[in-house]
Amino acid sequence: MFAGSMVLGITLIAFAGWLHYQDTEGWPSDNFTTELDRTYHQRRTRSRRRIHVILGGCGVAAIVAACWGLGPVWVAMWSVVMVSLVVVVGLAGMDALHTHRYMKSKLPEIRERLLSDDE
Repeated sequence: MFAGSMVLGITLIAFAGWLHYQDTEGWPSDNFTTELDRTYHQRRTRSRRRIHVILGGCGVAAIVAACWGLGPVWVAMWSVVMVSLVVVVGLAGMDALHTHRYMKSKLPEIRERLLSDDE
């Protein structure tokens, strides 16, 4: 159990770090030119930073559980990991909803640009 908890903890920390790096550096398809785009990007960055911190915290909790061994601390740390991952899923759902609303409000701008390109 020690090795599995350590591997999972290190993997979660590395994954959270990689996601944060990708979000701050930008994905290849990111293009935020209008005010709507910049506002969405700021909100997205803030909300995703919370997710990255929670994922990193889950990794730390898994490592603490591995180092502490079986007992009440182990149960508490894994309970924290379980609840935190449920929170991450909820926050990811909210992020998807925000992205959907952003794309819905961006659609008229995209249509206008496509129609002006055809002419």
